Amino acid sequence: MPAAGLTRSSVWQHPLVDVFRYCNLKQWPQGNYAKEGNVKIAMDRTIGHQVITLAGAVPAANYLQLPQDKMDSLALTGRFLYLQVFVKPGDTYAIHVDVKTADKNTTRVSISDLFSAEAVKRTQRNIQIAHSSNSDMWTVLALDLAVLLAPVTSALVEETKAIQFCANMLVRGAFTADDSYTQQTLPKDMVLSHALPSTDINWVWFPDAPLPVPTPFREVSSNIKPALLSQRSGVKAAKPLPVADSARRKEGAAESLEQAGSGLEKAQAWLKLEHINGYIGEFTRSMTWLPNSQELVFAAGSVIVVMQSSTGVQRHLLGCANSVCALACSGNTIVSAEAGKLGLIRLWDAPTGQCQALLHGHAGGINCLDVSADGRFLVAVGLNNQSKQLVILWSIAGLFDGHKAQVLAKYISDYNIKAIKFSPYEEGRLMTCGKDSIRMFRLKLGHLRGMSVHVIPAPGELARGSWLDTNVFTDIAFETGCGLLQLEERHVYVTSISGAVYQINYGTRTLERVYQLHSAAINCMLVSEGLCVTGSDDRFMRVWPLDFSDFLLEAEHEAPVTAIGLAPDGLTIAVGTENGAIGCLDVPTHQYRTLLRSHTDTINAVAVDSNRGEYCTVSSDGTIRGWDTASHAQLFELAAPGEVIHCCAYHPDRHELACGFGQGRVRVFDIAETALLQEHKQHRQAVLQVLYLPSGKLLFSLGQDGNLCVYEVAHSYLPIKFLSTATHEHPACIAVSSDSALLATVSRSEASPYASILLFHGSTLEAVRRIESSAAGFTGLQFCHDGTQLLAATADRRLLTYSIDGRLMDERHKMHKVGMDALALHPTHPLVATGGADRLIKLWPYLQEGTLTTAQGQSFVGHPDSVTGLAWADPATLITTGAGDAVLIWRLTPAAVGEARRALGQPPAIPDSQTLLQATLPEANVAGPALDSTQAFDSFHPAGEQGLMRQSLEAAAGLLQSQAQAQATDPPAATLAAAPALQIHPSAVTSPPAQSAQLAGSANAGDLPATQHELLATPGNGMLQQQVATHSMPAEAGLHLERVVGFNGVQHGCCVLQEQGLLVYATDQFLVLEQLASREQRCLQQHDTSITCLAVSSDGSLIASASLPSPSPGHLTPLAQICLWDVATATCSHVMHHHSCGVQALSFSADSMWLLSAGTAPEQNVVIWDVATGTALTSGTTSQPVLALAWRPTTTLPAFVTMSKGEVLAWELEASHLAQRTLRLPAALLEAPLTALAAHADGSLFLGDQQGVVWRLQVAPSSSHVTCSKCCALKGTEPVSCLQACSSSLLLVGGSQGQLARFAQQAAGSSIWLQDRTLSVSGGITSINSCGMALEAFLGTDLGMIW
Repeated sequence: MPAAGLTRSSVWQHPLVDVFRYCNLKQWPQGNYAKEGNVKIAMDRTIGHQVITLAGAVPAANYLQLPQDKMDSLALTGRFLYLQVFVKPGDTYAIHVDVKTADKNTTRVSISDLFSAEAVKRTQRNIQIAHSSNSDMWTVLALDLAVLLAPVTSALVEETKAIQFCANMLVRGAFTADDSYTQQTLPKDMVLSHALPSTDINWVWFPDAPLPVPTPFREVSSNIKPALLSQRSGVKAAKPLPVADSARRKEGAAESLEQAGSGLEKAQAWLKLEHINGYIGEFTRSMTWLPNSQELVFAAGSVIVVMQSSTGVQRHLLGCANSVCALACSGNTIVSAEAGKLGLIRLWDAPTGQCQALLHGHAGGINCLDVSADGRFLVAVGLNNQSKQLVILWSIAGLFDGHKAQVLAKYISDYNIKAIKFSPYEEGRLMTCGKDSIRMFRLKLGHLRGMSVHVIPAPGELARGSWLDTNVFTDIAFETGCGLLQLEERHVYVTSISGAVYQINYGTRTLERVYQLHSAAINCMLVSEGLCVTGSDDRFMRVWPLDFSDFLLEAEHEAPVTAIGLAPDGLTIAVGTENGAIGCLDVPTHQYRTLLRSHTDTINAVAVDSNRGEYCTVSSDGTIRGWDTASHAQLFELAAPGEVIHCCAYHPDRHELACGFGQGRVRVFDIAETALLQEHKQHRQAVLQVLYLPSGKLLFSLGQDGNLCVYEVAHSYLPIKFLSTATHEHPACIAVSSDSALLATVSRSEASPYASILLFHGSTLEAVRRIESSAAGFTGLQFCHDGTQLLAATADRRLLTYSIDGRLMDERHKMHKVGMDALALHPTHPLVATGGADRLIKLWPYLQEGTLTTAQGQSFVGHPDSVTGLAWADPATLITTGAGDAVLIWRLTPAAVGEARRALGQPPAIPDSQTLLQATLPEANVAGPALDSTQAFDSFHPAGEQGLMRQSLEAAAGLLQSQAQAQATDPPAATLAAAPALQIHPSAVTSPPAQSAQLAGSANAGDLPATQHELLATPGNGMLQQQVATHSMPAEAGLHLERVVGFNGVQHGCCVLQEQGLLVYATDQFLVLEQLASREQRCLQQHDTSITCLAVSSDGSLIASASLPSPSPGHLTPLAQICLWDVATATCSHVMHHHSCGVQALSFSADSMWLLSAGTAPEQNVVIWDVATGTALTSGTTSQPVLALAWRPTTTLPAFVTMSKGEVLAWELEASHLAQRTLRLPAALLEAPLTALAAHADGSLFLGDQQGVVWRLQVAPSSSHVTCSKCCALKGTEPVSCLQACSSSLLLVGGSQGQLARFAQQAAGSSIWLQDRTLSVSGGITSINSCGMALEAFLGTDLGMIW
């Protein structure tokens, strides 16, 4: 379907566009058009071409409309429109052309003989041109749209939206062009007929023939097609135009724009297709091995996958428009055939993945093909226009040297053909098999001559089994062997649906033996030296000797075996099954491993469990499948035969999965136990969406009947509320905000043509607001990160952004060409992913105030079918599903975030200049009134951009200067209260001395003074992977980095070296060492991306820092950097790589010999590093992603603990291995997810949870038993974010909302801890640094502040 919102300056439209080909009218009756009445296609003998005939007395009831959807647009940007028509004199006709101008208005240009005699009649939105046919001649109506519209509008012509032909006429074609043509200068594609002289063609200009005008476009290579522009910024893809037979094409979505044309600007793709879980098992020839390699080639819908059998790493060949039904390989050439009516065959260069040629000789129905062993010839079997089987033989010898493929012979077969193979014994010989037919062919004098093989055996020649009167032969395999010299010694084996193999003497063309090998049809067979492998519908793959005495190996599968392949080394057999699974059998060891599994029907939904590093897909094939996020291997499968599963959702904390079924049922499964927990039937029709509240307390289900049901999770998913949204038969959806505060759903009354968005309170479900819209329905809703805006995808392909108070903040039209069915907001970066029925995935930069910069978006092809599901598995991985049976995994490229920042008009890096600071900030301390910390933070972060990007240093310094000047005359504040509304003195920002939060010396324990150490601009809200990549400024003479302003605000992002008097913190990719007394800085840079966590050794001599993943030399995938720094010399001693998703936490051992690191979710591993050498000593794996870790100080062997949301593991580094045991935690401790961990000097552990409770654990040596006691809690059940055990009897507890409390043990050995100090700061506390009696502490918050 043509693109609805195609870029106005699309280069592919120059110099002209064939509108009929663009709308696919050549494939009549298919195509992007609408017709009414007497409209058909016929052959016009006058011009010798097919034309469209329109007849009827009423023009309004007999018409052809382009495009099909009236709401769509052709988006054709050419100034001139040429229409080739034939109208008999006296017949009534009409032609309507809708033209859109730059002011977004549409004007209709109408040509008809029904209008008055006035030549051109213009109104504000309609131009009527009277024109009557007065001759029996074909006519070219040429319209200069710019001149025609000039009298009615001053706006420029932007595009031609639609064309409509009405009533009595013949239409040959329609073209838009940037240039004006005459009959003498017409391009070849626009010539009406070569059979007519120019004098027999009437040419009419409206209003007048223009003077020649220069083209506004640059010249581009003529073989550029819209499909090539699919991954380029600012250019959207349109449907590829049909191509000529045997024409060479440089296709594929990965081809760069430099190859397409020199006039296009280079742009790096933001997404890269990394992996596909999909395989078409229904076709018997859709899998093969690539010669001379260990790569397996198979088809996943319209994508050809080349996968390393040992590692699972994939390459993808993109460009096919339909499903690939057959594959063949020879040398470095891969040949593919597409199913469907076009019958296209593509030849690919295997090393580069580029399409080298496209062959088109069949009308469709290709079922088999083969390439000769030397790669010189290609043969394919398909259908011709009369639906008879057509065999075409090509010579492709010079194809890769720039020559075209040459058709050597065509043969229409009267015998059914199921398989065709080249003979390895004689050049130019072929063999086919099919229904009651085995034939041999040879090429002679440009013709294929065939001879049948007699398949009726002589009496006594059957080895086993019995003869069947009627049979269908399915595959052919030739015997191989060095000792076979004479043709009479060579054999051919042909399989059949009876489960028998027919042994044929190649030289005599006679049947020798029939072997009954399987109980069902044999679909595939291959023969190597001494061995034969068969795959059958009885689900068995068997390996036989050539005498077929008995099978040597046997492997039973879950479904019929439809494809087999033998690796080039002859040691590995690949097996493909009908249910979309691919496995490998190692012949010497008899070991079998599954390489890939896939669904067999439409995938309806995808859900992600970020806690456990897995995701789930549900399908119309009745299965629920779980996948590992890192390896994409299938983890589990739940089957509901005969049912359709429409949706799924993971519980935020528990390992539970809720699914909605087609019969109105909601089922909840325990994944760990693979058991059904609950089942409810509250809907009369299919359940379209299920969704958990982020708090995990409630489950929502939305049915096709328009009703919303609410379940209480804690009470066995008891239904507690039932709401009717009145959206029956209209698109509807639901969404919840990340803080569980709001629920959004859709409502529509029968009296209104438009739907409304309803907002409810997340926990009480009280109605909050109704937002009226202009959309008939919504296909997707999603709250932004902070819950202040709501993104809504409409059924008419618009993307709307509302504030929660009901204001429409932004509206974008025609996001996709057909329908926008999927929407996903990136979890950390300002990016929005959308998917549609046009099979495109689009990525858009997104501003928090609700604005999309659509001109900078990117489109990505490769999806086999329409995209209906999108989910971010982690900040670097996008999972997409759709109407096909494949799951696609996309990787966000390192350049994506930087490109998004540039598209949003933001600098890629922050300029740094101490001179600018000195010029804008007051030199002395400025006395002034107390400044609220929130206001101070907002001054650095304008509304709508907090948490998305850093402001430039110039803007920050200018704001500080204006604030200081405005407050210079006010008296200083005497005291600063630290209770909930914390006040900050502005001198804390500008004065050199550092101040810390005092925890003693106050008259009241609850009112403690706190001052801000430094207010720092941050790129985000402290989320672990929210930092964006920056680009270093080029080095210039006399320019050096002197000072850095900023703080990442991430967990464990700042540390204090008390003896050295240093404050250590991270600012983007810089590690800053700042003297507390003088405020002097040392800025260390070794990382390429933002730093995510820090650790300091016990003696303060070493610092460890870790950053986000980045490309690393010698590694195929981006890895996180861990740097070891020597504090004395301020140099990096070691750079280490291991974690692929990031580093969650670091910790030095007490003797500083070892460094411990834990990977970021979805990683589930910990690594111990040797500090002296910088090498990994050992590693371990956990069942859940690690949130925190700590070394245990009182053990004999090196020991540590790791904490996840629902478990605590104890580890010991023994002489030969790393021992692990799971601590048995009481049920009361696991009522809420664990969030923080600290180790005490006496060996006990402190654990904080999401309800603000702190627990103390005494761990028995070399045992899993623990003694647990509840020691303290924060006020208001504020989640604990970090802990620090200071002395033997003091504990500091930080909350996620800024509460800091100090607890003291009542007596030595007592389980009672009393709160003696408390204060509040702005933002959640991410790090605490104190010592001794905790009289002072340094705090880091997620708002980018250090207190």
